[in-house]
Amino acid sequence: MGLLDNITQKDYYEGTDLGSYQFVSLEDIINQFMFIYVGEEKVISKVSRTDVAFWAQRALAELSFDTFKSIKAQQIDLPPSLTMILPHDYVNYTQLSWVDAAGIKRPLYSTNDTSNPFQVLQTSDGDYDFLMESNLINNNDFSDGANSLAEWIQSLQSYVSSGANYGTGTVADGGIFQYSTYVPGTPYITSGVDNNELFFKHSPRGANDGIYGTAQAVWQLIDVSGIDYVSIEATAETTATSSSQVTNSSSVAVSSVASWIVEQNNYYASDNGTAGAGQNGVTAVGSTINVTIPTTTVRVGLSTTPGANVTSMSNFNGDDYPTANGTTDIFDIGYIQWTAGEFGLKSQEGIDVSAYDQVYILITSIAPWTDLNWGNNLGDIFVKTTVDNVSVQSQVGSNQLSHSGQVSSTWSSYKSITPSENNNDDYEDETYWPNQGERYGLDPQHAQINGSFYIDDLRGKINFSSNISGKTVILDYISDSLGTDGEMQVHKFAEDAMYKHILCGVMSSRANIGRGQLAYYKKDKFASTRQAKLRLSSIKFKDITQTLRGKSKQIKH
Repeated sequence: MGLLDNITQKDYYEGTDLGSYQFVSLEDIINQFMFIYVGEEKVISKVSRTDVAFWAQRALAELSFDTFKSIKAQQIDLPPSLTMILPHDYVNYTQLSWVDAAGIKRPLYSTNDTSNPFQVLQTSDGDYDFLMESNLINNNDFSDGANSLAEWIQSLQSYVSSGANYGTGTVADGGIFQYSTYVPGTPYITSGVDNNELFFKHSPRGANDGIYGTAQAVWQLIDVSGIDYVSIEATAETTATSSSQVTNSSSVAVSSVASWIVEQNNYYASDNGTAGAGQNGVTAVGSTINVTIPTTTVRVGLSTTPGANVTSMSNFNGDDYPTANGTTDIFDIGYIQWTAGEFGLKSQEGIDVSAYDQVYILITSIAPWTDLNWGNNLGDIFVKTTVDNVSVQSQVGSNQLSHSGQVSSTWSSYKSITPSENNNDDYEDETYWPNQGERYGLDPQHAQINGSFYIDDLRGKINFSSNISGKTVILDYISDSLGTDGEMQVHKFAEDAMYKHILCGVMSSRANIGRGQLAYYKKDKFASTRQAKLRLSSIKFKDITQTLRGKSKQIKH
Protein backbone atom coordinates (compact mmCIF):
# COMPACT_ATOMS: atom_id res chain seq x y z
CA MET A 1 0.00 0.00 0.00
CA GLY A 2 1.36 3.41 -0.92
CA LEU A 3 2.21 5.88 1.81
CA LEU A 4 -0.41 8.34 0.58
CA ASP A 5 -3.27 5.90 -0.05
CA ASN A 6 -5.07 6.99 3.13
CA ILE A 7 -4.69 10.73 2.43
CA THR A 8 -6.49 12.39 -0.45
CA GLN A 9 -5.12 15.48 -2.11
CA LYS A 10 -8.16 17.39 -0.88
CA ASP A 11 -7.39 16.37 2.72
CA TYR A 12 -3.79 17.49 2.36
CA TYR A 13 -4.35 20.90 0.72
CA GLU A 14 -7.18 21.81 3.08
CA GLY A 15 -5.28 20.61 6.14
CA THR A 16 -2.56 22.19 8.25
CA ASP A 17 0.13 19.47 8.09
CA LEU A 18 1.73 20.88 4.94
CA GLY A 19 5.10 19.60 3.78
CA SER A 20 4.97 16.63 6.13
CA TYR A 21 5.78 14.01 3.46
CA GLN A 22 9.47 14.94 3.58
CA PHE A 23 9.69 13.76 7.22
CA VAL A 24 9.50 10.43 9.02
CA SER A 25 8.40 10.32 12.65
CA LEU A 26 10.80 9.04 15.28
CA GLU A 27 8.27 6.39 16.23
CA ASP A 28 8.30 5.04 12.66
CA ILE A 29 12.11 5.05 12.70
CA ILE A 30 12.12 2.94 15.88
CA ASN A 31 9.46 0.55 14.57
CA GLN A 32 11.25 0.04 11.29
CA PHE A 33 14.62 -0.47 13.02
CA MET A 34 13.12 -3.13 15.28
CA PHE A 35 11.59 -4.85 12.26
CA ILE A 36 14.64 -4.77 9.95
CA TYR A 37 17.67 -4.96 12.27
CA VAL A 38 16.44 -7.06 15.21
CA GLY A 39 15.63 -10.78 15.10
CA GLU A 40 17.03 -14.17 14.27
CA GLU A 41 19.73 -14.17 11.59
CA LYS A 42 19.80 -10.35 11.66
CA VAL A 43 22.46 -7.91 12.82
CA ILE A 44 21.04 -7.76 16.35
CA SER A 45 19.50 -10.96 17.67
CA LYS A 46 17.77 -9.36 20.62
CA VAL A 47 17.42 -5.85 22.07
CA SER A 48 14.79 -4.07 24.14
CA ARG A 49 12.70 -1.35 22.54
CA THR A 50 13.70 0.95 25.40
CA ASP A 51 17.36 0.72 24.38
CA VAL A 52 16.51 1.42 20.76
CA ALA A 53 14.33 4.41 21.76
CA PHE A 54 17.21 5.85 23.83
CA TRP A 55 19.74 5.62 21.01
CA ALA A 56 17.16 6.95 18.55
CA GLN A 57 16.67 10.06 20.66
CA ARG A 58 20.44 10.47 21.06
CA ALA A 59 20.84 10.17 17.28
CA LEU A 60 18.08 12.72 16.68
CA ALA A 61 19.71 15.19 19.06
CA GLU A 62 23.20 14.77 17.57
CA LEU A 63 21.98 15.13 14.00
CA SER A 64 19.92 18.19 15.00
CA PHE A 65 23.06 19.99 16.17
CA ASP A 66 25.08 19.92 12.95
CA THR A 67 23.28 18.02 10.18
CA PHE A 68 19.59 18.91 10.03
CA LYS A 69 18.51 22.30 8.75
CA SER A 70 17.76 24.79 11.51
CA ILE A 71 14.14 25.91 11.06
CA LYS A 72 13.46 27.29 14.54
CA ALA A 73 13.18 31.06 14.88
CA GLN A 74 11.60 33.68 17.11
CA GLN A 75 10.90 37.32 16.29
CA ILE A 76 10.31 40.08 18.84
CA ASP A 77 10.20 43.86 18.92
CA LEU A 78 13.14 44.60 21.20
CA PRO A 79 11.88 46.29 24.41
CA PRO A 80 13.66 49.19 26.18
CA SER A 81 15.36 46.66 28.47
CA LEU A 82 17.41 45.55 25.39
CA THR A 83 17.03 41.91 26.38
CA MET A 84 15.49 38.87 24.74
CA ILE A 85 14.63 35.72 26.71
CA LEU A 86 16.21 32.54 25.37
CA PRO A 87 13.54 30.19 23.93
CA HIS A 88 12.36 27.33 26.11
CA ASP A 89 13.96 24.72 23.82
CA TYR A 90 17.10 26.73 23.00
CA VAL A 91 20.42 24.88 22.64
CA ASN A 92 22.48 27.28 20.51
CA TYR A 93 21.94 30.04 17.98
CA THR A 94 22.74 30.05 14.28
CA GLN A 95 22.10 33.73 13.61
CA LEU A 96 20.80 36.89 15.26
CA SER A 97 19.64 39.74 13.07
CA TRP A 98 17.37 42.75 12.94
CA VAL A 99 14.95 43.50 10.12
CA ASP A 100 15.03 46.75 8.15
CA ALA A 101 12.08 48.51 6.49
CA ALA A 102 12.45 46.35 3.38
CA GLY A 103 12.18 43.14 5.41
CA ILE A 104 15.87 42.30 4.90
CA LYS A 105 17.71 40.67 7.78
CA ARG A 106 20.76 42.61 8.99
CA PRO A 107 23.16 40.31 10.85
CA LEU A 108 24.16 41.12 14.42
CA TYR A 109 27.59 40.17 15.68
CA SER A 110 28.48 38.57 18.96
CA THR A 111 30.86 40.50 21.20
CA ASN A 112 33.26 39.00 23.72
CA ASP A 113 34.33 42.36 25.09
CA THR A 114 31.60 42.75 27.72
CA SER A 115 29.32 40.74 30.03
CA ASN A 116 26.82 41.01 32.87
CA PRO A 117 28.83 39.89 35.91
CA PHE A 118 27.69 39.23 39.47
CA GLN A 119 27.48 42.69 41.10
CA VAL A 120 29.00 42.17 44.56
CA LEU A 121 27.34 44.06 47.40
CA GLN A 122 29.85 46.53 48.87
CA THR A 123 29.98 49.05 51.68
CA SER A 124 30.55 52.76 51.06
CA ASP A 125 34.32 52.35 51.47
CA GLY A 126 34.47 49.49 48.96
CA ASP A 127 34.69 46.55 51.35
CA TYR A 128 32.54 43.50 50.70
CA ASP A 129 29.24 43.75 52.57
CA PHE A 130 28.20 40.48 54.19
CA LEU A 131 24.70 41.80 54.98
CA MET A 132 25.28 42.97 58.53
CA GLU A 133 22.75 45.76 57.95
CA SER A 134 21.64 45.43 54.34
CA ASN A 135 18.00 45.04 53.40
CA LEU A 136 17.30 41.78 51.61
CA ILE A 137 14.15 43.14 49.90
CA ASN A 138 13.99 44.91 46.53
CA ASN A 139 11.69 47.95 46.29
CA ASN A 140 11.03 47.82 50.00
CA ASP A 141 9.95 51.47 50.33
CA PHE A 142 7.64 51.56 47.26
CA SER A 143 9.28 54.78 46.09
CA ASP A 144 9.67 53.82 42.42
CA GLY A 145 6.26 55.02 41.28
CA ALA A 146 4.50 52.71 38.83
CA ASN A 147 7.42 50.25 39.03
CA SER A 148 7.28 49.90 42.81
CA LEU A 149 5.58 46.51 42.64
CA ALA A 150 7.79 45.17 39.85
CA GLU A 151 9.65 42.90 42.29
CA TRP A 152 6.48 41.89 44.16
CA ILE A 153 3.80 39.36 43.26
CA GLN A 154 0.18 40.22 44.05
CA SER A 155 -2.89 38.12 44.73
CA LEU A 156 -5.01 37.51 41.67
CA GLN A 157 -8.24 39.37 41.18
CA SER A 158 -11.37 38.19 42.93
CA TYR A 159 -14.66 38.25 41.10
CA VAL A 160 -18.22 37.01 41.21
CA SER A 161 -19.29 34.95 38.22
CA SER A 162 -22.81 33.92 37.29
CA GLY A 163 -24.81 32.30 40.04
CA ALA A 164 -22.60 33.68 42.80
CA ASN A 165 -19.71 31.34 41.99
CA TYR A 166 -16.35 32.88 42.79
CA GLY A 167 -13.09 32.49 40.90
CA THR A 168 -9.76 34.11 40.17
CA GLY A 169 -7.99 35.70 37.24
CA THR A 170 -5.26 38.15 36.30
CA VAL A 171 -5.19 41.84 35.56
CA ALA A 172 -2.77 43.51 33.14
CA ASP A 173 -1.25 46.06 35.53
CA GLY A 174 -0.80 43.58 38.37
CA GLY A 175 -3.59 44.99 40.52
CA ILE A 176 -6.48 43.19 42.13
CA PHE A 177 -10.08 43.97 41.34
CA GLN A 178 -13.51 42.64 42.13
CA TYR A 179 -16.77 42.91 40.24
CA SER A 180 -20.24 41.44 40.29
CA THR A 181 -22.47 40.16 37.51
CA TYR A 182 -25.60 40.87 39.52
CA VAL A 183 -25.48 44.41 38.17
CA PRO A 184 -23.38 46.17 35.52
CA GLY A 185 -20.12 47.44 36.95
CA THR A 186 -16.63 48.62 36.10
CA PRO A 187 -13.65 46.67 37.52
CA TYR A 188 -11.58 48.70 39.94
CA ILE A 189 -8.08 48.31 41.31
CA THR A 190 -7.94 47.35 44.99
CA SER A 191 -4.20 47.25 45.67
CA GLY A 192 -1.29 49.32 44.47
CA VAL A 193 1.09 52.12 45.38
CA ASP A 194 0.06 55.69 46.18
CA ASN A 195 2.27 58.42 47.67
CA ASN A 196 5.13 55.91 47.98
CA GLU A 197 3.03 53.61 50.14
CA LEU A 198 1.58 50.19 49.45
CA PHE A 199 -2.19 50.26 49.93
CA PHE A 200 -4.92 47.63 50.03
CA LYS A 201 -8.44 48.75 49.15
CA HIS A 202 -11.02 46.30 50.48
CA SER A 203 -14.63 46.26 49.35
CA PRO A 204 -17.27 43.84 50.64
CA ARG A 205 -18.37 40.89 48.61
CA GLY A 206 -21.17 38.42 48.95
CA ALA A 207 -23.90 36.28 47.48
CA ASN A 208 -27.20 34.79 48.55
CA ASP A 209 -25.60 32.88 51.38
CA GLY A 210 -23.91 35.78 53.10
CA ILE A 211 -21.60 38.78 53.10
CA TYR A 212 -17.86 38.41 53.36
CA GLY A 213 -14.63 40.38 53.35
CA THR A 214 -11.34 39.88 51.55
CA ALA A 215 -7.79 39.00 52.59
CA GLN A 216 -5.29 40.27 50.05
CA ALA A 217 -1.54 39.76 49.82
CA VAL A 218 1.72 40.71 48.12
CA TRP A 219 4.96 38.75 48.45
CA GLN A 220 8.54 38.52 47.28
CA LEU A 221 11.06 35.66 47.29
CA ILE A 222 14.31 36.59 49.07
CA ASP A 223 17.66 34.83 49.42
CA VAL A 224 18.70 33.93 52.98
CA SER A 225 21.33 31.30 52.15
CA GLY A 226 24.19 31.43 54.63
CA ILE A 227 22.17 33.58 57.06
CA ASP A 228 21.16 32.30 60.49
CA TYR A 229 18.99 35.07 61.97
CA VAL A 230 17.13 38.05 60.53
CA SER A 231 14.99 40.89 61.81
CA ILE A 232 11.85 42.24 60.12
CA GLU A 233 10.54 45.79 60.34
CA ALA A 234 7.73 47.76 58.71
CA THR A 235 5.37 50.69 59.08
CA ALA A 236 1.63 50.09 58.63
CA GLU A 237 -1.75 51.58 59.46
CA THR A 238 -5.11 49.88 60.01
CA THR A 239 -8.68 50.96 60.84
CA ALA A 240 -10.99 50.28 63.75
CA THR A 241 -14.70 49.47 63.46
CA SER A 242 -16.69 52.61 62.71
CA SER A 243 -20.14 53.66 61.60
CA SER A 244 -18.79 56.84 60.01
CA GLN A 245 -16.10 57.68 57.50
CA VAL A 246 -12.62 56.74 58.73
CA THR A 247 -9.53 58.93 58.45
CA ASN A 248 -5.97 57.85 59.10
CA SER A 249 -3.41 59.41 61.44
CA SER A 250 -2.79 62.16 58.88
CA SER A 251 -6.54 63.00 58.71
CA VAL A 252 -6.81 61.55 55.21
CA ALA A 253 -9.98 59.58 54.44
CA VAL A 254 -9.24 55.86 54.10
CA SER A 255 -12.81 54.58 53.84
CA SER A 256 -15.98 55.39 51.97
CA VAL A 257 -18.84 57.27 53.58
CA ALA A 258 -20.51 54.68 55.79
CA SER A 259 -23.77 54.73 53.86
CA TRP A 260 -25.12 54.71 50.32
CA ILE A 261 -28.37 55.64 48.61
CA VAL A 262 -30.40 53.06 46.70
CA GLU A 263 -30.58 54.02 43.03
CA GLN A 264 -32.49 52.71 40.07
CA ASN A 265 -30.96 49.62 38.32
CA ASN A 266 -29.22 48.26 41.39
CA TYR A 267 -30.00 45.10 43.35
CA TYR A 268 -32.40 46.81 45.73
CA ALA A 269 -34.49 48.52 43.02
CA SER A 270 -36.12 47.31 39.81
CA ASP A 271 -35.37 48.95 36.44
CA ASN A 272 -38.61 50.94 36.48
CA GLY A 273 -37.64 52.65 39.70
CA THR A 274 -39.99 50.76 41.97
CA ALA A 275 -38.83 48.81 44.96
CA GLY A 276 -37.31 45.43 44.20
CA ALA A 277 -36.51 42.39 46.31
CA GLY A 278 -33.00 42.39 47.70
CA GLN A 279 -31.06 40.19 50.05
CA ASN A 280 -32.40 42.12 53.03
CA GLY A 281 -35.91 42.52 51.69
CA VAL A 282 -37.65 45.27 49.71
CA THR A 283 -35.92 48.66 49.70
CA ALA A 284 -37.29 51.67 47.85
CA VAL A 285 -35.26 53.83 45.47
CA GLY A 286 -33.78 56.78 47.39
CA SER A 287 -33.46 54.88 50.67
CA THR A 288 -30.24 55.28 52.64
CA ILE A 289 -28.41 52.09 53.55
CA ASN A 290 -26.00 52.35 56.48
CA VAL A 291 -22.87 50.20 56.63
CA THR A 292 -20.27 49.51 59.32
CA ILE A 293 -16.61 49.99 58.42
CA PRO A 294 -14.86 46.80 59.62
CA THR A 295 -11.79 46.36 61.78
CA THR A 296 -8.81 45.76 59.49
CA THR A 297 -5.59 43.85 60.14
CA VAL A 298 -2.17 43.98 58.47
CA ARG A 299 0.51 41.32 58.91
CA VAL A 300 4.12 41.42 57.65
CA GLY A 301 6.28 38.35 58.03
CA LEU A 302 8.26 35.47 56.62
CA SER A 303 6.84 32.30 55.12
CA THR A 304 8.02 29.19 53.32
CA THR A 305 5.06 29.48 50.94
CA PRO A 306 3.82 32.40 48.81
CA GLY A 307 0.56 34.20 49.44
CA ALA A 308 -2.75 32.75 48.29
CA ASN A 309 -4.21 33.93 44.99
CA VAL A 310 -7.78 33.49 46.24
CA THR A 311 -8.71 36.50 48.39
CA SER A 312 -12.32 35.71 49.33
CA MET A 313 -12.90 34.90 53.01
CA SER A 314 -15.94 32.77 52.15
CA ASN A 315 -16.60 29.29 50.81
CA PHE A 316 -18.94 29.58 47.84
CA ASN A 317 -17.79 26.54 45.88
CA GLY A 318 -16.91 24.18 48.69
CA ASP A 319 -13.18 24.98 48.42
CA ASP A 320 -10.72 27.83 48.96
CA TYR A 321 -11.85 28.28 52.56
CA PRO A 322 -10.55 29.98 54.41
CA THR A 323 -8.09 31.89 52.23
CA ALA A 324 -4.64 31.38 53.70
CA ASN A 325 -4.08 35.15 53.55
CA GLY A 326 -6.56 35.59 56.39
CA THR A 327 -4.82 33.23 58.82
CA THR A 328 -1.65 33.46 60.86
CA ASP A 329 -0.73 29.90 59.88
CA ILE A 330 0.64 31.12 56.56
CA PHE A 331 3.45 32.87 58.48
CA ASP A 332 5.24 29.71 59.56
CA ILE A 333 8.54 31.52 60.30
CA GLY A 334 7.46 34.75 62.01
CA TYR A 335 5.42 37.94 61.60
CA ILE A 336 4.41 41.31 63.06
CA GLN A 337 0.83 42.61 63.14
CA TRP A 338 -1.26 45.81 63.28
CA THR A 339 -5.02 45.72 63.91
CA ALA A 340 -8.04 47.80 64.98
CA GLY A 341 -6.59 51.21 64.17
CA GLU A 342 -2.97 50.51 65.16
CA PHE A 343 -0.30 52.34 63.16
CA GLY A 344 3.40 53.11 63.21
CA LEU A 345 6.69 51.21 63.20
CA LYS A 346 6.96 47.64 64.47
CA SER A 347 9.78 45.10 64.34
CA GLN A 348 10.80 41.63 65.43
CA GLU A 349 14.36 40.35 65.88
CA GLY A 350 16.00 36.96 66.18
CA ILE A 351 13.94 35.14 63.53
CA ASP A 352 15.71 31.85 62.74
CA VAL A 353 16.13 31.22 58.99
CA SER A 354 19.17 28.94 59.22
CA ALA A 355 17.19 26.00 57.80
CA TYR A 356 16.28 27.83 54.57
CA ASP A 357 18.01 29.12 51.45
CA GLN A 358 15.00 31.12 50.25
CA VAL A 359 11.90 32.43 52.02
CA TYR A 360 9.01 34.74 51.15
CA ILE A 361 8.52 38.17 52.65
CA LEU A 362 4.73 38.27 52.81
CA ILE A 363 2.34 41.17 53.44
CA THR A 364 -1.35 40.45 54.07
CA SER A 365 -4.28 42.81 54.64
CA ILE A 366 -7.64 41.63 56.01
CA ALA A 367 -11.05 43.32 56.10
CA PRO A 368 -13.95 41.12 57.39
CA TRP A 369 -16.94 43.02 56.03
CA THR A 370 -20.41 42.34 57.46
CA ASP A 371 -22.29 44.90 55.31
CA LEU A 372 -22.46 44.97 51.52
CA ASN A 373 -23.16 47.49 48.78
CA TRP A 374 -25.54 45.82 46.33
CA GLY A 375 -25.50 48.88 44.10
CA ASN A 376 -23.99 49.43 40.68
CA ASN A 377 -20.49 50.35 41.82
CA LEU A 378 -19.06 47.98 44.39
CA GLY A 379 -15.96 50.15 44.76
CA ASP A 380 -18.06 52.92 46.30
CA ILE A 381 -17.91 51.06 49.61
CA PHE A 382 -14.34 50.38 50.73
CA VAL A 383 -11.75 50.61 53.47
CA LYS A 384 -7.99 51.01 52.99
CA THR A 385 -4.85 49.92 54.83
CA THR A 386 -1.27 51.03 54.11
CA VAL A 387 2.22 49.52 54.47
CA ASP A 388 5.64 51.12 53.96
CA ASN A 389 9.39 50.73 54.63
CA VAL A 390 9.40 46.95 54.86
CA SER A 391 12.81 45.49 55.65
CA VAL A 392 14.40 42.13 56.33
CA GLN A 393 17.96 42.43 57.67
CA SER A 394 20.59 39.89 58.59
CA GLN A 395 21.54 40.15 62.26
CA VAL A 396 24.77 38.16 62.30
CA GLY A 397 25.89 38.45 58.69
CA SER A 398 26.17 36.02 55.82
CA ASN A 399 29.07 33.68 55.10
CA GLN A 400 28.65 34.19 51.35
CA LEU A 401 29.05 37.13 49.00
CA SER A 402 25.74 38.84 48.34
CA HIS A 403 24.33 40.39 45.20
CA SER A 404 23.71 44.11 45.37
CA GLY A 405 20.24 43.65 43.89
CA GLN A 406 21.12 46.08 41.12
CA VAL A 407 22.00 45.50 37.48
CA SER A 408 25.78 45.30 37.01
CA SER A 409 27.40 48.57 35.98
CA THR A 410 29.07 46.75 33.06
CA TRP A 411 25.74 45.80 31.53
CA SER A 412 24.24 49.22 32.30
CA SER A 413 27.09 50.97 30.47
CA TYR A 414 26.92 48.62 27.48
CA LYS A 415 23.20 49.11 26.92
CA SER A 416 23.23 52.89 27.50
CA ILE A 417 26.23 53.97 25.40
CA THR A 418 25.83 54.79 21.71
CA PRO A 419 28.34 52.59 19.85
CA SER A 420 31.23 54.56 18.40
CA GLU A 421 30.70 53.04 14.97
CA ASN A 422 27.32 54.81 14.81
CA ASN A 423 29.09 58.17 15.20
CA ASN A 424 31.70 57.50 12.51
CA ASP A 425 31.31 59.79 9.51
CA ASP A 426 33.02 57.15 7.40
CA TYR A 427 29.72 55.23 7.23
CA GLU A 428 27.57 56.46 4.36
CA ASP A 429 24.25 54.80 3.67
CA GLU A 430 25.21 52.04 6.11
CA THR A 431 28.32 51.29 4.01
CA TYR A 432 31.86 51.52 5.36
CA TRP A 433 34.18 53.92 3.50
CA PRO A 434 37.90 54.34 4.28
CA ASN A 435 38.94 57.56 5.95
CA GLN A 436 40.99 59.29 3.26
CA GLY A 437 41.82 55.90 1.84
CA GLU A 438 43.61 54.66 4.96
CA ARG A 439 42.36 52.91 8.10
CA TYR A 440 45.15 51.47 10.22
CA GLY A 441 44.47 48.92 12.93
CA LEU A 442 40.81 48.44 12.01
CA ASP A 443 39.24 45.39 13.67
CA PRO A 444 36.91 43.85 11.05
CA GLN A 445 34.44 42.60 13.67
CA HIS A 446 33.72 46.22 14.61
CA ALA A 447 33.58 47.55 11.03
CA GLN A 448 29.78 47.43 10.88
CA ILE A 449 26.85 49.40 12.27
CA ASN A 450 24.27 46.64 12.56
CA GLY A 451 24.91 46.25 16.28
CA SER A 452 26.17 43.58 18.64
CA PHE A 453 24.96 41.22 21.34
CA TYR A 454 26.12 38.75 23.92
CA ILE A 455 24.34 35.86 25.62
CA ASP A 456 23.97 35.88 29.39
CA ASP A 457 23.66 32.14 30.02
CA LEU A 458 23.42 32.61 33.79
CA ARG A 459 20.17 34.57 33.48
CA GLY A 460 18.95 32.98 30.23
CA LYS A 461 18.82 36.22 28.23
CA ILE A 462 20.37 37.82 25.16
CA ASN A 463 21.62 41.37 25.76
CA PHE A 464 21.81 43.83 22.84
CA SER A 465 23.67 47.07 22.21
CA SER A 466 21.71 50.32 22.39
CA ASN A 467 21.51 50.87 18.62
CA ILE A 468 19.13 47.87 18.36
CA SER A 469 16.51 49.45 20.65
CA GLY A 470 13.02 49.30 19.19
CA LYS A 471 14.04 47.22 16.18
CA THR A 472 12.54 43.90 15.16
CA VAL A 473 14.98 41.15 16.16
CA ILE A 474 15.01 37.59 14.79
CA LEU A 475 16.73 34.71 16.58
CA ASP A 476 17.44 31.63 14.45
CA TYR A 477 18.43 28.83 16.78
CA ILE A 478 19.09 25.13 17.18
CA SER A 479 17.16 22.74 19.39
CA ASP A 480 17.66 19.02 19.97
CA SER A 481 14.27 18.18 18.35
CA LEU A 482 13.16 16.39 21.53
CA GLY A 483 10.87 19.08 22.90
CA THR A 484 7.52 17.67 21.74
CA ASP A 485 6.28 14.56 19.96
CA GLY A 486 5.58 16.64 16.86
CA GLU A 487 9.21 17.79 16.71
CA MET A 488 10.62 14.27 16.88
CA GLN A 489 10.76 13.68 13.15
CA VAL A 490 13.55 13.03 10.67
CA HIS A 491 14.00 14.29 7.14
CA LYS A 492 13.97 11.41 4.67
CA PHE A 493 17.40 12.45 3.41
CA ALA A 494 18.75 11.52 6.85
CA GLU A 495 16.66 8.43 7.52
CA ASP A 496 19.52 6.03 6.73
CA ALA A 497 21.84 8.03 8.99
CA MET A 498 19.38 7.53 11.86
CA TYR A 499 19.43 3.75 11.41
CA LYS A 500 23.23 3.69 11.36
CA HIS A 501 23.43 5.91 14.44
CA ILE A 502 21.05 3.64 16.36
CA LEU A 503 22.90 0.51 15.23
CA CYS A 504 26.27 1.92 16.26
CA GLY A 505 24.89 3.05 19.62
CA VAL A 506 23.29 -0.29 20.41
CA MET A 507 26.48 -2.18 19.47
CA SER A 508 28.72 0.16 21.46
CA SER A 509 26.73 -0.58 24.64
CA ARG A 510 27.04 -4.36 24.27
CA ALA A 511 29.69 -6.63 25.74
CA ASN A 512 31.83 -8.93 23.60
CA ILE A 513 31.77 -6.66 20.54
CA GLY A 514 35.22 -6.65 18.95
CA ARG A 515 37.05 -3.41 18.21
CA GLY A 516 37.15 -4.18 14.50
CA GLN A 517 33.41 -4.80 14.37
CA LEU A 518 32.67 -1.63 16.35
CA ALA A 519 35.00 0.38 14.11
CA TYR A 520 33.00 -0.82 11.11
CA TYR A 521 29.74 0.44 12.61
CA LYS A 522 31.32 3.79 13.47
CA LYS A 523 32.69 4.18 9.95
CA ASP A 524 29.29 3.32 8.51
CA LYS A 525 27.66 5.91 10.82
CA PHE A 526 30.06 8.67 9.78
CA ALA A 527 29.62 7.85 6.08
CA SER A 528 25.82 7.97 6.32
CA THR A 529 25.99 11.25 8.25
CA ARG A 530 28.24 12.80 5.60
CA GLN A 531 25.84 11.68 2.90
CA ALA A 532 22.89 13.20 4.83
CA LYS A 533 24.73 16.53 5.10
CA LEU A 534 25.33 16.64 1.37
CA ARG A 535 21.72 15.85 0.63
CA LEU A 536 20.33 18.34 3.14
CA SER A 537 22.64 21.12 1.95
CA SER A 538 20.34 21.39 -1.11
CA ILE A 539 23.11 22.60 -3.41
CA LYS A 540 21.48 23.36 -6.76
CA PHE A 541 23.44 23.58 -9.99
CA LYS A 542 21.60 26.75 -11.02
CA ASP A 543 22.55 28.43 -7.74
CA ILE A 544 26.20 27.56 -8.31
CA THR A 545 26.22 28.90 -11.86
CA GLN A 546 24.46 32.09 -10.74
CA THR A 547 27.15 32.63 -8.10
CA LEU A 548 29.93 31.96 -10.59
CA ARG A 549 28.47 34.52 -12.99
CA GLY A 550 29.21 37.16 -10.38
CA LYS A 551 32.83 36.08 -10.25
CA SER A 552 33.35 37.33 -13.80
CA LYS A 553 32.65 40.92 -12.81
CA GLN A 554 35.68 43.17 -12.66
CA ILE A 555 36.41 44.49 -9.21
CA LYS A 556 38.27 47.79 -9.11
CA HIS A 557 41.07 48.18 -6.58
